Amino acid sequence: MDRRFDKAIEVLKRGKRFLVVSHVGPEGDAIGSLLGLTLALRGLGKDATAYLEDRIPDLFKFLPGARTVVHTLEGLGPFDATFAVDCGQKDRLGRDFVNLKDPGCVVNIDHHATNDCFGDINIVEPGASAAGELVYDFCKAASLEITRDIAVNLYVAIHTDTGSFRYSSATPEAFIKAGELVRLGAEPWDVSRRVYENYPAKRYRLLAMVLSTLDVIEMKGDGRIATLSVTLDMFRKAGAEKDVADGFVNYARGIEGVEVGALFRECGALEYKVSLRSKGGVDVAEVSRTFGGGGHRNAAGFTMKGGLEEIKARVIDAVRGRLTNGQKV
Repeated sequence: MDRRFDKAIEVLKRGKRFLVVSHVGPEGDAIGSLLGLTLALRGLGKDATAYLEDRIPDLFKFLPGARTVVHTLEGLGPFDATFAVDCGQKDRLGRDFVNLKDPGCVVNIDHHATNDCFGDINIVEPGASAAGELVYDFCKAASLEITRDIAVNLYVAIHTDTGSFRYSSATPEAFIKAGELVRLGAEPWDVSRRVYENYPAKRYRLLAMVLSTLDVIEMKGDGRIATLSVTLDMFRKAGAEKDVADGFVNYARGIEGVEVGALFRECGALEYKVSLRSKGGVDVAEVSRTFGGGGHRNAAGFTMKGGLEEIKARVIDAVRGRLTNGQKV
């Protein structure tokens, strides 16, 4: 039997009112895990509230249960327990949750190596392909029915966080569980079409401006770093929201000879969100930790105050240090 979830299952049995939360700036794994677990709790007859501080990006609004997500916790609670999924630090769960007086027992279900174990119960497995994989395991361990709607959500979680099963996180276990979710009703082509072939035209208008900022920095034979930048003015000109730029960093990483791609997204006055992607030779989670962020070995990020050129120089120096210290494979 799977004993990893014993304490969480006891919490589930005792409670009636539950809150399910995930991180700010949610992507496929966060949203799919959140909705999948929320629907599973509701299927058990529990009162389950799904909360995200930020809105759900348009690409993921097709997911079953998306319309039931709330974006404020004002007037809600107390809760018997909170399930936090796909989040490494409590402060990334949103202001309303951080200030919530009665979250109940906090069950932290995550797969980030940089997770600081903020929960009362912590189920943190960096070897899992996605938080959605752990939610799948929890449903199985707790004998929760995985309906078609739940299967679609959890499949999207695994599908997106493995880069359509292209990343090193696409383990045999991830394929097996994804296959079971397909058997339960998730449709791979429908998911792929909705997530990857349904972009608004403004994404491409924004991308054209972002690609014009491309800079490739040689590292004296130790590989290259490629950077891209996106400003608030670019978002305004394209008529686009911040989530429209999701995935742009991969264009930097995808260049031949580049070991690390970086995207610098302006998010306020002298404030930038930095996204890092590695081909495997540099642990960008370590780089991110030095700036107060976190993530995975090949995908991480953080927010930094300062001017763009200053921030770029600091990040490039940090990556260069990893390259010259022999991290490159």
